[in-house]
Amino acid sequence: MADRVKVARGVSPFAMGLLLSLGICLTGLGGYQLYRLDDTHLRREVLYSVSPGTLQVWLATLDPADRENAARLSDRFVSMTLPQRRDAVLAIARPGYFEAMGLSFADRRRLQMLILQASGLALAKAPALGELWFLSAKLRNTLFGFDATTGHHVELSFAYSPKEVDLVLERLQMMSIAWPLLSNRLRNIVRHDVRIVDQTFPDRAAELRQYLHKAGAKL
Repeated sequence: MADRVKVARGVSPFAMGLLLSLGICLTGLGGYQLYRLDDTHLRREVLYSVSPGTLQVWLATLDPADRENAARLSDRFVSMTLPQRRDAVLAIARPGYFEAMGLSFADRRRLQMLILQASGLALAKAPALGELWFLSAKLRNTLFGFDATTGHHVELSFAYSPKEVDLVLERLQMMSIAWPLLSNRLRNIVRHDVRIVDQTFPDRAAELRQYLHKAGAKL
């Protein structure tokens, strides 16, 4: 019996040391994650929810000329939850998002270029994020017009996010304006997206069909 007690007492310091080491490691890891959050988020976002509004405030603090800021924004995109990232993308896709920041035309383009670069870095890490493919397409269309690369990004947006209605509506709005420039593959995506909207927002679908018809689309 005494031998068993000695064994138990002998194990106890080892177990305590193991638990202490584990605790130190977890504390260090938590501190590192908090450091990364502080690098890519506003401090108050550690306690409160991330939103397009808090992202907008954080973006206003970035220097578009600093290449490291694209990497920081990329990390932020990847660390967001799917609903947070989708809300952010839908907000950034609308002109009012940048107008509310009170930027000059040149500063707005520089920030949009930074976001486009960050989106590309994020997609290099996680290529299945369909909402970021749409964001890249939207920003490229805004900055450079609808070219082959923009169209390719639209195709990847459709491949990874084919039925997310909010994204479908934004994608349709962009592609309806560019209808004469669309390839047959992209026009088929438009037809698919219109059918999705038919099922969810019939009134909006009727408006989109009318606009597409004026642009020369045959649906």
